[in-house]
Amino acid sequence: MRALLVALHIVAVLLLAIPDAGGVALERASWKNPTVQAELSAWAERLSTLGYHTDTATLEGDVYAVAKSWTGTLKALRVPVRPYSDYLGVRQTWRMFVAPHRHPATLHVDIEEDGQWRPIHVARSDEYDWRRGQLDHPRMRSMLFRYGWKRYDRYYRGLTRWLATQAAGDFPQATRVRIRMYGFRTPTPEEVRADAIPEGKFKQQRVFAAEDLR
Repeated sequence: MRALLVALHIVAVLLLAIPDAGGVALERASWKNPTVQAELSAWAERLSTLGYHTDTATLEGDVYAVAKSWTGTLKALRVPVRPYSDYLGVRQTWRMFVAPHRHPATLHVDIEEDGQWRPIHVARSDEYDWRRGQLDHPRMRSMLFRYGWKRYDRYYRGLTRWLATQAAGDFPQATRVRIRMYGFRTPTPEEVRADAIPEGKFKQQRVFAAEDLR
């Protein structure tokens, strides 16, 4: 009996530990993110070099179909053991990293004074460090990582209004507050050695009238 219970426990753990592509990973909109597209493009090139000729769009469709089928199969297999994991509280609700994030975005906060914009916060900057203790906190950085993705726009908009309200209070002379994300591609080793860091661009810009927030 003991051996049977141990065996059942091992089977349950294995079924629950096998990675799937549930949640955000099965939302097709998330697959259009530049980081995901770059990974698909790189793998399409590798596979074509090895003799399996494909392109990014075809590979995306094939991988999505496999991921959807794999996740559905695992979901069905886990039905008998799900009450066991729920009772013990051992569910793993998030997934580990699957690839480097090659197209990140960083937070920038500016205020307008006397008709001129000036930065007050730039992520990880020692010079523009307004509320750095909050905005560079590991938990906040985890949130901001997500807010560079379009699917989190609703949450990003809520955060920007809160930030603008704080900035309007901290800088009484400010007339407007501008919050935006700076999206860029991480450089390759060759670009770093050549001091040819790729230039990014600002996106998700929101501008607030400071007086309306005081």
